[in-house]
Amino acid sequence: MSISYKPKQITIGGHKYKVVYQKNLEDFGNVDVDKKIITLRDNLKPQETLDTLLHEAFHACLALSGLSYLLDDENKEEALVRAFDSIMLPVIKRELKKTL
Repeated sequence: MSISYKPKQITIGGHKYKVVYQKNLEDFGNVDVDKKIITLRDNLKPQETLDTLLHEAFHACLALSGLSYLLDDENKEEALVRAFDSIMLPVIKRELKKTL
């Protein structure tokens, strides 16, 4: 990954989300599904930027699919997203490296 990895946009489920960077953001990132904006902390390392972007994108996937309504609890949703982060994302990254 290049040292200056800072995408300006990502498409999730056919919806374009603007990616913005903010200094002094308390969390690593957040997503506003209604406005279609993902905000990331400005001073993250490239790998942290990717990981956080994918984390927030998964939150957006849950919202777009309607599954976040079934969870109906921020803690449950965060637990599900973190499980995806720690279990599935490493698998995807390993398999993707094999294709490069």
